[in-house]
Amino acid sequence: MSVALFDLGQRLRSATLARPVARSTVAPVLPPIDPVAITLSGTGDGVLLRATDGTQVTTATGLGALSALADLGVSVGPEHRTLVIADRDTLSQLVELARATDPASPAAGSAAVVGWWSQRADHPGTGAVLNVTVACSARWVLGVPPNDERQLAVWRTWLGIGDTGPCGLLELAAAVSAGQTLPGLEIFTEDDQRSWESFATRLADPKASWDWRMRDNRREAALGLATRCDAAELYESLRLGDPLVATRESFSGTVVSGVVTAVPARARIEVTLDHLACRLRENAAIEGFPGYPRDVPAGDGRGPWLHGRVAATRVTTDERLVITITDTVVRPGPARAGQRVTLRPRSVDPRQQRSGRHELHRRYAARRSWLSGGAAPAPRRRDVPLDVVVAAAE
Repeated sequence: MSVALFDLGQRLRSATLARPVARSTVAPVLPPIDPVAITLSGTGDGVLLRATDGTQVTTATGLGALSALADLGVSVGPEHRTLVIADRDTLSQLVELARATDPASPAAGSAAVVGWWSQRADHPGTGAVLNVTVACSARWVLGVPPNDERQLAVWRTWLGIGDTGPCGLLELAAAVSAGQTLPGLEIFTEDDQRSWESFATRLADPKASWDWRMRDNRREAALGLATRCDAAELYESLRLGDPLVATRESFSGTVVSGVVTAVPARARIEVTLDHLACRLRENAAIEGFPGYPRDVPAGDGRGPWLHGRVAATRVTTDERLVITITDTVVRPGPARAGQRVTLRPRSVDPRQQRSGRHELHRRYAARRSWLSGGAAPAPRRRDVPLDVVVAAAE
């Protein structure tokens, strides 16, 4: 079995049942906060913007199209709101309109909010922007070719939503965020609120010459990249806490399952895996829990059963992969031979991430460059949001 075959099996099941099949056990997105949904059609002076907050629908055209958002009360205030869009292209068009908006116009406040939405959209897991096609693809699989899942009309058809305007987007947002939310996503609500408060304060400061349309300086760009990478790593780590996602990733080797075959020391165990596919390398920090990937205790609040570090890997003569784990801490009881265990990379700690960002901010704010002194930083791989990678390539 491979990830490709697992995905194919889900698609065939969806096609047979003629309904979406769950890709995740819980909602992979935060419930929207006072949402505003928009659709855009046309370009240039002929652009048409339609927006709704669920109670009224507003429309506007041309360079003044953001007046439709102003009519819905979208402005820089004490609380942020969630933007609901069909795809990333819609947000890109919206940002172009915001940049072209006259700073003295009544829609200037709405334009600034669009600028903030654009920043937060680069942070996977954020509750500030809800891209419904991406969110639906994270929650369900359809019995269609993978590329078709990028089309909003396909999701409307399979989920039985008839409205083709912004009201239909709100229906999709409600459907994809319904039920239990992925445990841990609440940290992104705190980050969104902190970012919003900082943005609003900076914008309202009469002594500052800052304009949200300006390009970031090098320090802001470096800190912004750090927050985006942290968000990508944290979101992917949280997703592995979903039993269905963990089951899928067990076929890619990100999550592995096997049986404890030896306990040579109190803090050292050996696990013989079910498959040869394994992405857990030597010195990787890992955690584990009893049972199979489908048994992952999502959001039980007790934490992992096992902590440790991969000391070595080897393949036996009968072609079985054995992982040796050292520095093992098992709670509440010791591991024993014959016990079924599932292993995954150590969960990302958002508190450590914040501490790291604060330290990075302090160093960049220092009068003397910390890059010119001390040891050179060690290079390491990080998860980077796809949109950031694409922007860098362009």
